[in-house]
Amino acid sequence: MAEDRSDDHCDLLVPILVAGYGRVGSTALMALLGTDERVAFDRRYPFENRYLTYVAKLSLLAAGPGGSPHLDAVQLHDFTDDHFGAMPWLTGPAKDGMPVVRPSTGEWLSGLWRTFSASVRRSHPHATRYAEKAPFWLAAIVRELMPCRVIHLVRDPRDVFLSARAFARVGPALGFGMEAGTSEMDQARHTAHGLLTFAENEAADRERGDRCLVRYEDWAEHPDAVVRQLNRFVALDLSAGDAVDRIFDSHATSADLGASVGRWRHEPFSREPRMLIERHLARQLVDYGYEIAPDVRPAEAIVPGPEMRCSSDGSVTSTATGALVQVWGEDFWVELPLEPTPADAIAELWICLRGTTGNHCSVYWPRADGAYDETHSIHVPFRPGSHWQIVRFRVDRHPLWQGVLSHLRLDLFNGTTTPGTGEVRWVRIVES
Repeated sequence: MAEDRSDDHCDLLVPILVAGYGRVGSTALMALLGTDERVAFDRRYPFENRYLTYVAKLSLLAAGPGGSPHLDAVQLHDFTDDHFGAMPWLTGPAKDGMPVVRPSTGEWLSGLWRTFSASVRRSHPHATRYAEKAPFWLAAIVRELMPCRVIHLVRDPRDVFLSARAFARVGPALGFGMEAGTSEMDQARHTAHGLLTFAENEAADRERGDRCLVRYEDWAEHPDAVVRQLNRFVALDLSAGDAVDRIFDSHATSADLGASVGRWRHEPFSREPRMLIERHLARQLVDYGYEIAPDVRPAEAIVPGPEMRCSSDGSVTSTATGALVQVWGEDFWVELPLEPTPADAIAELWICLRGTTGNHCSVYWPRADGAYDETHSIHVPFRPGSHWQIVRFRVDRHPLWQGVLSHLRLDLFNGTTTPGTGEVRWVRIVES
């Protein structure tokens, strides 16, 4: 019997968050967690009834900026209308400075989770934990309110790509960016972006005691050892067996589990998408113990610095891990110098960042006369949080993305009226 823990007696179910991009073994791991009756979740394949993610998103919307474009006062009053969104009224302070009467994100989530936990325990009295496949941002929010356990799942990125592509061929595969008509390079960029987002947050967790890392390949080759590792970590009595094996069988896209390891070595894989994945995940391949060819040139990381021109609405300071941005105005920007590059050689721009302020980030590129304006820009939403986000600018879809570029302007953590801080880990130019 695994050692019991005092948090078993807490009123709240302790979340076990299975964090990882698709096709990394998350469905099989959920089946494994389901072998202990103390773990609550809907045991319905593919185990994606995400109650905690739902109430966390609801809490973010309820405590976030009002004036929703997705919900208006008429819809709110209509009992039969099932659209939803942030508050349909403005939520900033009144003109006299009086604060609005609404809970914070944490207060919303704590109350909702307490209600959920009590309901589950009435029907499942032995439950002490709750398991869920978790998006990359969920752990950072949950940890601020309650204990949790985070299991990071990783797999060779090249195998992830091939497995996701095979999975998409046999049925709907939401979230993989492999819809019909999508090019292999677009698929590779989507996969690399998703894997990088999980990897940056996994790396940020490495000094924490409430997380562990499981490699898909270790589980496939040494299942008993991985089950023992997980039992120690979550203090449960998980038991791999027929139930887990059936999930592997029904969810697999290769002949058997052994064939799913290192499939990129023997399955058809075009050179260009494979090279893109290897370039942008080179550090992760090494960190996680996967083979990488000696001639792979890792993608260049550009880091904003104090030597770069920036607006008077903020400042940039170099740090050991990137750049610290102080924002005190609504229009902070930094100009990023580039080696002269044809625009058609660049498909996307990625920026790895996190911050406490702002609601959007933008990229501007110069017109023929060197000036910046709205016609030569792309804006993407940004929500403050303590987790790492990789904002993605698909610049090659813009009709005016053309010419030779020697600099770009990045408008980061914009659209806010409250001073705050941000961090930038890196900026990447993603090839066409």
